[in-house]
Amino acid sequence: MKKRSGQILIIVLLVVVVALAVGLSVASRNITNLRTSTQTEQSQRAFTAAEGGVEDVLSRLSTITSGIPVGGQTTVNVPVGNLTANVSIASANTYQQVIDEGNVGQIALSGGSGTVQVEWVNSSDSSESGNPASLEITEINGVSPYTQVRSAWSGADHGGDQQGFVDPSTTTLSAPYHNCTSGSGFQKCVQIDLAASPVFLRIRPFWNKATVMVSSSSGSLPAQTYNITSTASTQAGITRKVQVTRTALPQLPASFDYVLFSEQDIVK
Repeated sequence: MKKRSGQILIIVLLVVVVALAVGLSVASRNITNLRTSTQTEQSQRAFTAAEGGVEDVLSRLSTITSGIPVGGQTTVNVPVGNLTANVSIASANTYQQVIDEGNVGQIALSGGSGTVQVEWVNSSDSSESGNPASLEITEINGVSPYTQVRSAWSGADHGGDQQGFVDPSTTTLSAPYHNCTSGSGFQKCVQIDLAASPVFLRIRPFWNKATVMVSSSSGSLPAQTYNITSTASTQAGITRKVQVTRTALPQLPASFDYVLFSEQDIVK
């Protein structure tokens, strides 16, 4: 009888141990799920607050950046719900963008002077270096009436389709254009002396996309881009960051280069 009682006790203990193990496993899983759910919710709140900070700054960018010197930066705190987004805005006077074929890049020149350096065809990008784009550069100057000066620069030999394009790598240039060598990993480079009262440059690639960098060789350029970094943290310590780069000058679409202007009525 005692032997059977001992066996029953062992079985009961085994059942209790198994039940505890199952219970602990379920509890652990529930705690993990709860922690994951909480972290996901906290992460979403932080990300939403960071996005809200960027949206707020973009809506009043011209006001915020009016006091930022070229190359400087400022920080603003933006309340978003019950969180606060810390938003940093940094100004840069170098333009660098990938411009797709058929599109146009626009570079602010108002208040600038001296000589700008235009570099294109990213050597580390085989999709560009294997078929280098050519560029048309339009410089808009003056204060009503405006004037424009166009120049065309060859990236490679595209045959008869690019008559009038000049290769700055093989041609000796004269003012207001100057030969140069890129120090930033680009295959093509040309310098342009700015005329009086410059307004902006319009750069259009042909036959391929082009990574274009425009910087000041001498003189000065106004701000070209604003790098905006928004960071928000929750009470649980979860932090999320959103980064956006915004050009300083609103860009007219490429189709505007083909708009017909006339001082008289147009009669069909």
